Amino acid sequence: HVPGPLDLDDQPLRLLVTMLDYSSYTGRIGVGRIVSGRISAAQQVSIASPVTQPRIRKVMQLMGYKNFERVVIKEAHSGDIVAVAGLEGIEVGDTVSDMENPGVLPGLEIEQPTLAMEFYPNDGPLSGREGKFVTATQLRDRLYKEQEINVGLKVEDIVGETGFKVSGRGELHLSILIETMRREGFELCVSKMVVITHEENGVTVEPVELLMLDCPPEFQGAVMNGLGARGAQLKNMVIGEDGRVRFEYIISSKALIGLKSEFMTFTKGSGLMHHSFHGFLPEGNFKQPVRNGVFIAKDAGLSSGYALNSLQDHGIMCVGPGQDIYSGQIVGEHCRSNDLVVNPCKEKQQSNMRSSNADASICLTPYRKMSLEQAIEYVEEDEFVEVTPKSLRLRKKILDHSKRKRGEKVED
Repeated sequence: HVPGPLDLDDQPLRLLVTMLDYSSYTGRIGVGRIVSGRISAAQQVSIASPVTQPRIRKVMQLMGYKNFERVVIKEAHSGDIVAVAGLEGIEVGDTVSDMENPGVLPGLEIEQPTLAMEFYPNDGPLSGREGKFVTATQLRDRLYKEQEINVGLKVEDIVGETGFKVSGRGELHLSILIETMRREGFELCVSKMVVITHEENGVTVEPVELLMLDCPPEFQGAVMNGLGARGAQLKNMVIGEDGRVRFEYIISSKALIGLKSEFMTFTKGSGLMHHSFHGFLPEGNFKQPVRNGVFIAKDAGLSSGYALNSLQDHGIMCVGPGQDIYSGQIVGEHCRSNDLVVNPCKEKQQSNMRSSNADASICLTPYRKMSLEQAIEYVEEDEFVEVTPKSLRLRKKILDHSKRKRGEKVED
């Protein structure tokens, strides 16, 4: 049995905003629980927080919840969870109170963004085939609308370009946003994640997180070796009643990128992982492991089993036969450190001359199919993840091979 809320209707109104929503008709909507008092539609209220001055607003629309649906109501009482529209400039942590008897409840601390990515409209040759929203204007409107209700998100225009810098509270936060936009019909290109640093007293500091791990004891050594290589500091380790080992680490957000898939590999899918923001510490010297080079498609067309059969001896493919390929797309990982330009669309040459291997069968190994999180972790600074409603592709930022080579020479 869960006890009901206390009846505090006779006390002054106090409502703490804990969530935000947005409507194109009413604007920003504040969602929260009424701690005391009552509120009604068209009521004049005071809005304030521990760090802002009170300001008077009028409740344009009051909504409650019935059977998990939001419905318009005329009045709400203490203990009710309501959505209040028409309160311009309302933020998470604000207190809605009586105009005659204003007050402020203890505010909520909003975690600052720790990771940033760049979002661009999809400018690849296959743009517009799968999605409904492909322009920079549509992408901009969607991101700034998300910023209205997603308090941990920060969106900035990139000067001189059609892209946007999007900052969030970790890898999962940004991945959920990309996946949501993908399901809505957007096509976009996203860059490699970078950690947001700043200076304190002349020292560059970076965000660090509290990492909690849980795994069977037979994988303890592999997990500790993997975390040690990433510069994580072990704070506590206990063995639970169920025999599983629980670790507590302090790790930089930079070292946390790509750890989830590695941890699941260490534990063969049996591990549990959770992390939360811990604070800022002086920047460490950890660097992401160096990735092998990649196979870059030279020409556009349909990938052929004949070409992939030859390429798979020199690396791991990330496309299968019969897929649309364009110039500059990444089609696999090279076994060496250098990038290699290849032709995955090459067909077998037909001739009237017999040869010993003319009828040799083609045996393709299963290609690597990456999830969104794995693709974001995989790309380097000169690469994009192309996200569409039906496909995920890896590509170079500069698709033309000759332009890409000239750019590399200028950097050298």
